[in-house]
Formats: sequence, structure tokens, C-alpha cells
Amino acid sequence: MESASLKQFDVTCPKCGNGKIISVPGSLFIQKKFGTVKIKVPQGAVCKDHNFIVFISTKGQIIGYDIIDASVSLDQKEKLPENLSDLALDQVIDVFGFNCVAGFLHAKLFDYPSYVIRYEEFALDIEQLNDMFDKLIPPNYRNSNAIKDDEFDSYVFPNPNYYYTTFKREHTDAFLINNRKLVIQVPWRIQIDFEKSILNNAVGKKDKSEQLQYLAQYIKQFISDVEFTQNLLENVKNISKKDLIKKLKEKLIVSTINKNRILSIKEFITRRISKEVGSKIKK
Repeated sequence: MESASLKQFDVTCPKCGNGKIISVPGSLFIQKKFGTVKIKVPQGAVCKDHNFIVFISTKGQIIGYDIIDASVSLDQKEKLPENLSDLALDQVIDVFGFNCVAGFLHAKLFDYPSYVIRYEEFALDIEQLNDMFDKLIPPNYRNSNAIKDDEFDSYVFPNPNYYYTTFKREHTDAFLINNRKLVIQVPWRIQIDFEKSILNNAVGKKDKSEQLQYLAQYIKQFISDVEFTQNLLENVKNISKKDLIKKLKEKLIVSTINKNRILSIKEFITRRISKEVGSKIKK
């Protein structure tokens, strides 16, 4: 019977970014003809440490997440602290979700436009948000690609996915999220393992007041690796990823150099410094 069937969804924890496929009874979607189905994901089902809620449309599309018992939510009307930069990093993740924060970091660092697409007002100062992310990046690499928000009328667009599709067509180069911690579009092709890794490391610091400081230190180290690589590339015609990894491992004692790190360095050089210099890194 259809009501007894199970539907599978690829779910991501909004707190730590871990993902897993879960099964949901199909009867939940038969019983509810309109709106969204709220599924409580218990601790251990997707990740070992967190429980959360996933919102699924009656058509079977994930449209957002929420962290259970989060201290701050995009849908809450209470005002955030006057200076968002004073929030601990884990609080910022509670507001946006782990993958969205990692995406904001990548967009800011690699100079992509980014938007929060929302259907109602929420207590969030976008300028303070941009200020927080800008302060994580060395001054000479801060950019004018600010995070922006866009509001759509839920009465005109009762199906948000239709609006998302329209918005994506007009902003193909932008990182897009909604106000339910769901990534709508990713404009880059590389994996953002670097951003996810430094987020996890920074959140793991016991002193919450220093989490953003640690994050800034990791970014500063990455920029240092980029500038070292740039100087190296300016003295060669071209170099393979394999040979570049070998050279950087010899010189950059404190950094973890692997294929993903090289891809990130190449993207940064290509987008922020010189396409010509970035193209010297070959397969």
C-alpha cells in the first residue's frame, strides 16, 4: 500500500553539517495535502550529537531545517544582540545552519555574491552580518560582494520553489540560502572542505569568546599559503597539482596540503589575484 511506503530523503544536520539518508512514512504526505511536513530527527539518527527538525513540502522537497531548542532563530522576533560580531560562532550556526555559514565564509573569501531569500521579516541586521564576516578576512582581501537579503510575497508565490527557480536564473553566480537553513544554490564547483574544517575546529574551542578569533587565524594562514603559492607560480611556466603539493609540503610546515587545499588555493588566485597565474596550476 502507498500509505505504508517509505520515502527517502538526504538530510543534513544544520548544527554540524553531517548528512545521512533517512526514511519517512509516505502516509505523512498523504494525510497532509497542503503546507509542510515537520519531521523531528532524533539525536543519533543523522549525527551523534544533535536533534533537529526538517521541513518537507507535500511534494517531497526539503525546504528547510531548524535546530531544536536553538537560542536564536531566524523566525523569532526577539532582537539579536546589538553587535552581531559579539555572538559566539556556535550561536551564528544556530541562526543559519552549519552549511549556510560555511557557504557564507566561502562566498566572502572567494568574492561571490550571496543572498538570504526570505518570505517574512526576521530580526537580523544584514550590515552587522557582513561586518562580522568581513572582520574574519585580512583587510586587503575584503570585498564589495556583501551578503544581501531578498523577500518574496508568500501570497503571490505560495510555492517557494517556483520563486527560487526564478531567482536562481537571475543570479547564477550567487550563493543562495533561505531563512530555514537550507542551501538553495551553490555557484562554485569545488568542495568547501576547508571552510567546514575550520568551522568545526573553531566551534570546538572551549572559550566561546575566542571562536571567531580562531576562525580568523585559520583564514589568515590560508591567505599566507595562497601568497606563498602565488610567488612560486610567478617563477614557473606551469606546474602540476602533484608537484605543487610536493613543493608546498616542503615549505609550509604548519599547513595541511592536499588536493582539496590546492583546488581552493587555485580558485582563490584565479578569482582574487590573477586568472593567468591561477591557470599555471595544471592537472
